[in-house]
Amino acid sequence: MYASALVASLIKHFDKSLYVYPGGTIAPIFHECKAAGVPLICTKAEQGAGYMAIADAALNNTPAFVAVTSGPGATNLITCIADAFYDSVPLVVFTGQVGTRDLGRAQELRQRGFQEVPTPQMVAPISKGVWQPQTIDELGQALIDAVRLSLDGRRGPVVVDLPMNVQMSLIDESVCQKFANQLAAELALGKASSMGCPTEFLKSVKEALDAAARPLLLIGGGALDTASEIRELAERWQLPVVSSMRGIGVFPSDHPLSAGWIGHTGMPWANRTLFEADCIVALGSRLDVRQTGTELDVFAEKQIFQIDLDAAELQHSRLSKVVSAHCCVANFLNEFLAFDAPACQHHEWLQQIDDFRTTLPLADHGKLPGVAPDELLGYLDQATKQQATTVVTGVGSHQQWAARYFSFDHPRKRLLTSAGHGTMGYALPVALGAATTQPQQLVLCVDGDGSFQLNIQELALARELELPIKIVLLDNNRLGIVSQFQRITFTDDPVTGDFRNPDFCAIAKAYGVATYQLESFDPAVVDAFLNDNGPALLHARIQHDAPVSPMLLGGQTLDDMWYR
Repeated sequence: MYASALVASLIKHFDKSLYVYPGGTIAPIFHECKAAGVPLICTKAEQGAGYMAIADAALNNTPAFVAVTSGPGATNLITCIADAFYDSVPLVVFTGQVGTRDLGRAQELRQRGFQEVPTPQMVAPISKGVWQPQTIDELGQALIDAVRLSLDGRRGPVVVDLPMNVQMSLIDESVCQKFANQLAAELALGKASSMGCPTEFLKSVKEALDAAARPLLLIGGGALDTASEIRELAERWQLPVVSSMRGIGVFPSDHPLSAGWIGHTGMPWANRTLFEADCIVALGSRLDVRQTGTELDVFAEKQIFQIDLDAAELQHSRLSKVVSAHCCVANFLNEFLAFDAPACQHHEWLQQIDDFRTTLPLADHGKLPGVAPDELLGYLDQATKQQATTVVTGVGSHQQWAARYFSFDHPRKRLLTSAGHGTMGYALPVALGAATTQPQQLVLCVDGDGSFQLNIQELALARELELPIKIVLLDNNRLGIVSQFQRITFTDDPVTGDFRNPDFCAIAKAYGVATYQLESFDPAVVDAFLNDNGPALLHARIQHDAPVSPMLLGGQTLDDMWYR
């Protein structure tokens, strides 16, 4: 038995799969995982493995595991590590590495071992922790420390860089059993820790909400596990709710108290609500520039309370006069819900928000021939209303349209998207990971023609694993949102405005994926696509000029978004 059996034991503890793209310096792990009964899911490229694992971790709220080889294997995975870091996903990464003898070289040498790169130094700024164990004992402790840190506080990725000779060190069964016992004991201890909310902060929030004429809850990605408590708070106190993109669906999109999602491409009525609010309680939200815009003077006179697990976000807030509490959102809510709600029901404020919704419409409909994105996505939303659904998007105009036209209700209908890092190529492998992890749910993969081509090879895995994902490809022959930015800013869109795309249906068919074509909107074609029993692609030729409108541009305030 090799020391890499400890890695298999760790994954077995969580009853998870290992997502992999193979190579020589990571091969020992595969053999030990097979012996231990750990499922191995082999993708077509490293990003495919990383993004499938991200879906697993995000949907189950537990660590997920990915393994790649040294050199280009590790460097190809860096984008996935960054995604997990900025969107707080507990990803556990194993990278192969040359033997310790070659690592102990003169620093002025660029490389001694084949496919050697300084993985720890490269990934340190975008991970919660990095280990490069040199012995069996160091390996065992590194695995425990890594998985514990991935779950502690604000979650995120960790990396264990594995020298080849350490992986292949011989151990016996007793070492593996001792490690398994230590792992279970230390993880159980970690679960006991909790971070409460200061009493004075709770009282201050209550007093502010009691006195506020236009109160508002702002929900971020740090509140994903508290949907029922947030709903109780909003309904008891009659508080309108907005969210960041990461917080979409934590509060049901179609609830009467929902005022939509805010920010750069958020709902115009949500931005106006945030602009007018006099008291904001931000739950698990960073209040970053994509949420608030660049013009911050409007926030100076508001009462703002921020609850977040990340002390650094609180210490370095972009907004002045924020009163903050360093604790988890769940603890704040559990303690705050002990207070009695005030008699005031905020009828005038809620009516004002309804008026904003009427007077500030979305304007995403283009003028040229083709499928209108609002019409297609609105129909898909209604057609899947009664199904447990995971909507996965790439990055681009389609991402904003999906967030605008689907109604989300976490976790029954949820959104997975690359919010912090904004990575094209995210959608297809994450959709595959979602379908693998939660096979009982419908998985809608909404992608654009630019984003789709970055990881198009993973179509092979959809048929290989018989994953019935439904891919909605919005093809406008351009990098729409970048092209739009260039036209607004520079009046021209070189290299982004007019693409000559391949025959996507022919490619999908070559991979064994069923295809459906929309040149203009046809509900019958959409219904047939949704009812297909296997993986299927709906290729929709979207209006070339369909904009993301309105949009909050630099220098604009939340009440004055750009309209096309």
